[in-house]
Amino acid sequence: MIEAARPNLDLTRYHFAKTLGDVALYGTWWWNDEENEDEPCLVLVPARRLSHGIVPCVILLSAAFLYDDPRYLAMRALTFATTLGFDDTPMASAQKIGGIIHDHLLDLIKMPENPTELVVGATGNVDFGDGRGRQSVDLMDHVPIAQA
Repeated sequence: MIEAARPNLDLTRYHFAKTLGDVALYGTWWWNDEENEDEPCLVLVPARRLSHGIVPCVILLSAAFLYDDPRYLAMRALTFATTLGFDDTPMASAQKIGGIIHDHLLDLIKMPENPTELVVGATGNVDFGDGRGRQSVDLMDHVPIAQA
């Protein structure tokens, strides 16, 4: 059986979502293919100008400490403002985005792990070579719980 590829970011699954003026903020999870695990993250997207060409701005929990430095926060907020399409007022938008990020870092830190359920992915027979013969074992997998 071929398993469907899992997207790195799924904004239909989130711990919290807020609309803050022109910016929509999500507390969700980033799927890391290489490490085969989820990581909490903040995602910023335009609230009113959603289209298929929008690039979401993502702050991973592992990088949250960087945003405690005002210079780094200001630099990234300006980049995010441009990326999100706020080119008409980049400095004012950067200030607002920087405030949103700073105000929600604690929310990111307090986020729970991605809710999953343990399911039996397959059953197999294994001979452990200890004289007990073949034994049936269940191969388990953690599957994300569907959200409304």
